Amino acid sequence: MKPSPKRSTRGVQGNKRLRHLLAAPGLPKGWIAGTLLLYGVAGLILATFPAPYWIWTLALAGILAQALALAGARALAQFRWLPANLLTLLAMVGSGAFVAALAIALNYAGSDDLDQVSATAAVWQVMQLSLVALVVAALCAVISTEVGDRLLQVFSRLQTSLILAALSVLGLGLGGLIGLAVSPTTV
Repeated sequence: MKPSPKRSTRGVQGNKRLRHLLAAPGLPKGWIAGTLLLYGVAGLILATFPAPYWIWTLALAGILAQALALAGARALAQFRWLPANLLTLLAMVGSGAFVAALAIALNYAGSDDLDQVSATAAVWQVMQLSLVALVVAALCAVISTEVGDRLLQVFSRLQTSLILAALSVLGLGLGGLIGLAVSPTTV
């Protein structure tokens, strides 16, 4: 069956529009790559350690809350005091959920033989791993707000939120796939 000419021109127009959007002068391609990379690291952390699966739900909820809030300075400047502070609160709650998910996943690292572990070593390891979770989540939050502010120069607020959510979830998913591929543990 031969496709109708109308359908084939729509596809060509869509491809031209996508190429035009990707070639837009204000599109922060390096920041977008950084977003994918940082959320990929977070997905790698979540998938590598034998944490429970509900951790992924907590991480996704945190990421989506951050993407919806778009808590960058340029994004919040268009709101009055109360809505801006509520969006900031939503972003902080999302960041907290993301930190909690990473910290719980990282704290599944360790030894199965409890006779080999001392209390001070365990406390030190928990502190180190929690600090790693905090740093990764903080970097993800900072880059998300910066990318959101830069994308607002090119796209509308709704489009920017959707793009940011898609980038974050894609990075988390790709990192998770890599983590599952390299993880020595089997479920």
